[in-house]
Amino acid sequence: MRARLENLWDSFRTSFWFVPTIMSLMAIMLAMGTNQLDSLLASSDRQLSWFSTTALAARSTLSSVAGATIALAGVVFSITIVTLSIASSQYGSRLVRNVMGASIADLVIGQYIGTSLYCMLILQNVREAHGDSPAFTPQVGTAVGLCLGLISMGMLIWFIHHVATAIQAPTIILEVSRDLNEAINRLFPERIGEAAEKEIDEEALEDQNCQTFDEILSGVGKYNITVPSKREGYIEGIDGGSLISLGQELNGVVELMCKPGDYITQDQLLARVWCQDQTETEEDSEEQIETVNNTVNRVIIIGLRRTPRQDVTYAARELVEIALRALSPGINDPFTAMSCVDRLGGALGRLVERSCPSQIRRDSESVPRLLITTADGFAEVLKYSFGMIREYGSSNTTVSLKILEALTGITSHASRPEDIEVIRQEAEALQTAFEEHHLVKADLISFQQAFDQLNNLLESSLRMTREPELS
Repeated sequence: MRARLENLWDSFRTSFWFVPTIMSLMAIMLAMGTNQLDSLLASSDRQLSWFSTTALAARSTLSSVAGATIALAGVVFSITIVTLSIASSQYGSRLVRNVMGASIADLVIGQYIGTSLYCMLILQNVREAHGDSPAFTPQVGTAVGLCLGLISMGMLIWFIHHVATAIQAPTIILEVSRDLNEAINRLFPERIGEAAEKEIDEEALEDQNCQTFDEILSGVGKYNITVPSKREGYIEGIDGGSLISLGQELNGVVELMCKPGDYITQDQLLARVWCQDQTETEEDSEEQIETVNNTVNRVIIIGLRRTPRQDVTYAARELVEIALRALSPGINDPFTAMSCVDRLGGALGRLVERSCPSQIRRDSESVPRLLITTADGFAEVLKYSFGMIREYGSSNTTVSLKILEALTGITSHASRPEDIEVIRQEAEALQTAFEEHHLVKADLISFQQAFDQLNNLLESSLRMTREPELS
């Protein structure tokens, strides 16, 4: 349930309707409150001199504010659409989600629509004396409407400043890199179902982690329920806690055959649920299979696109996409690509320090309940991050040197031999691609010097990781 709520909140956060709707409801409640306050003041015959106004002045003020703010809402909406169009063509349509999430357009539009709605609701209560009907001028309501109008003017200046800075490449790269860093913090070491694990003795934990999938499944039994997908699309998130609860309920193990970011076709295998005992009657067996299928399909969230909440590879891909577009012949902006490489290097330097989460998830009693057969680790993210940039950027000397610099920075944080070997493979692949594209001796010398520096650091780091094993 938590994963679904987080995914729902992420879709709300990157939409343009959620905040204006909330602010419109707040405007309605504010109008009702100020009307009640004005009614109390009118019945008590008390006058607030600094709020005092006439019915004609109140009507004119509220009408002007309501008309001006709703017109400004249209202007802000038009500017926002132009901004999104530029971001889509310059950085890629998939980056529109990040621009929308970081934009204040929904807040500004909500302010303008809410102010206009408030003024119209107050305006209908302005009455002049007619026959036996007494005059009523909402003093407080008019003053609040005027204050909201002044705030709206200030927000217009703020919005123009925000648009001028938000469309710049460094700002967009910063926002995308924040998504990547947040994904790393969420998923390493915390993964799906991690909160359900109980702290146990370190030696016992080491013994448990040495168990293989076959050993765990052999202790459960041969009866299993295969769960096909009922929908087609990308996996946006997986509620691991619910899958662990399902394993506890059935006294079995859930073998997860997919991961966030995978594209799933209809009827494709999502998971196998291994149970201790099969139900006695055929009717109960069919009911159990249907319940398991519905539960697994509910907790595996399938949508239209990938999201970075549980998919660290996709978070890195967003930076890669900006870099590749910058390196295209039509744009030819290596400086933007170098900024992306810097951000990727910083994020992967943090990632290589994190411990790889176990693919065996346990319940509160340390019983295996969830087996994750596929998962992205440092090696996959590194290859995905620099592989495509190497392919298109190896012909550019400065970009290639920047990649070596990033790999050097990542190596300084690496402490596992397998991670160091992956970095070495990526550096050697870059060396091969660079030498194929360059014949200028000065460029080759510069690259070789940077490569030798990285290679020496790799050798030093590898010796340091082997020393504890030899001792």
